[in-house]
Amino acid sequence: MTNNPRKTISRRFCVLQIVCSIVAVGGPATALAAPLDLLWQDPFATQGYIVPLGKTWTGAPNNLPRATLPEAKPFRKPQSLAALTAYALAHNPQTRVAWENLRASAAGIGVADAAFLPSLSLSANAVRSQSNTTAGFRIPVLNSSSESLSLTWVLYEFGLRAAQRDNALAQLYLSGFQNNQALNQVALTVTQNYYQVIGQKALVQSYRQTVREDRANLDAARLKQRSGMATIADVLQAKSALAQAVAQLLSAQATLRSDQAALAESCGLPPYNPIPVAPLNLHHLPPDITPRMAALVHLAVRNNPLVQEAAARILAARATLREDEAQGLPSLAFSMSAGKRFQNNLQPSENWALGFTLKVPLFTGFQQSYAIQEAQRQERSARASLNQEAQSIALTVAQDYQTVMGARSAARASQIAVESARASLAAIRAQYRVGLATMLNLLSAQATLTSAEQTRVQDITTAYTQLANLVNALGMIGLPRNEAGLPALGAGPKE
Repeated sequence: MTNNPRKTISRRFCVLQIVCSIVAVGGPATALAAPLDLLWQDPFATQGYIVPLGKTWTGAPNNLPRATLPEAKPFRKPQSLAALTAYALAHNPQTRVAWENLRASAAGIGVADAAFLPSLSLSANAVRSQSNTTAGFRIPVLNSSSESLSLTWVLYEFGLRAAQRDNALAQLYLSGFQNNQALNQVALTVTQNYYQVIGQKALVQSYRQTVREDRANLDAARLKQRSGMATIADVLQAKSALAQAVAQLLSAQATLRSDQAALAESCGLPPYNPIPVAPLNLHHLPPDITPRMAALVHLAVRNNPLVQEAAARILAARATLREDEAQGLPSLAFSMSAGKRFQNNLQPSENWALGFTLKVPLFTGFQQSYAIQEAQRQERSARASLNQEAQSIALTVAQDYQTVMGARSAARASQIAVESARASLAAIRAQYRVGLATMLNLLSAQATLTSAEQTRVQDITTAYTQLANLVNALGMIGLPRNEAGLPALGAGPKE
């Protein structure tokens, strides 16, 4: 039976018209979609997951992972800075994240090493098929199954796998230095919060003393008023000073509670977990720095994790460059396979093959050459970033060094100012009792003493905090004497 050529052409023309009509209906915006896709706008009802505009979306699954807060830990005695730092390094989530990333990078080296070994795979399939001939005869159902075992082994590739392993090793270095940076950052945060807490506790104690002194001034003003030696103005001035001191005390106590919550959080504890700490010794100055600033700068450039991480990025860029260069070179692989094929009730047939595959890249559309150029530029950028990071750390060390020295000198001067203000207050109080000084003189002396005590606390805590910043810039958690010549920072202030 022969087909009419005119009818065949007519049918094809009709199909072409239908396709063109579908594309025309879809319009220019949907012309890239398959013709039949244009018949249904949302066959899987995906818009059912959307809520009206302005409404809260409630489509979260029941098995969505939930965040958990750490368990509270009771402390029976005041904690030193060293103990809190050690606890934070083991329990702060930031150190856990960095450590898990380090473990993942270590597994990446195993992935790179696996490329040197052969790959072995087993495959099996079963097929039941039937077909008809053009003459109208039906071929019987054919049942067949086959199993095969194949091995592939890359023998030589001009250093591609070695470059990939070096890249994985560089990623391990990066994760290691990032882990060290996380440890330093957690230690720095704990130290800053620790001295913030003990400094704020000292301010609270100072405000309490001011409240007691202002209450005593009010009692003295009332007593002198009853005896006719003072006016109501003295009493009102004393009341105003007492109210202001109470307000400052309440504000300082609220700030202390906030600082205590920050300290608990930095240690990996709930913010409501109380942590007792030793009080700040206001008569003990922060330790002096014995090494010269230039020696500290060189030490920081050598040990700071940020500088080390920038150096490791150069190794990663170099490995990437070698990997891109090897991609354009020939590779030789060995392959071997063997299998059996079963068909209906016939005897199984066997097959095997051994072969070598040589792959020689000839033209990649200039992709390979541009990849090499990109890797070369990234390697140069990484070298520039290393120098930039080193200069930044050197500047940080120099600034922290000067800040520590200045704060220590200021703390020594503030101690003298406190002793002078305390002596002046005692003298004016004695003069006020005998009528040789006014209430305004007494309150002014009291305010001077309070301000001097606040300045002393701030200078001492600033010196300790800036010393912690210097430790962090040096790439250390503590300052051992045998390496930097500095006293150890971590035992907290002496009692």
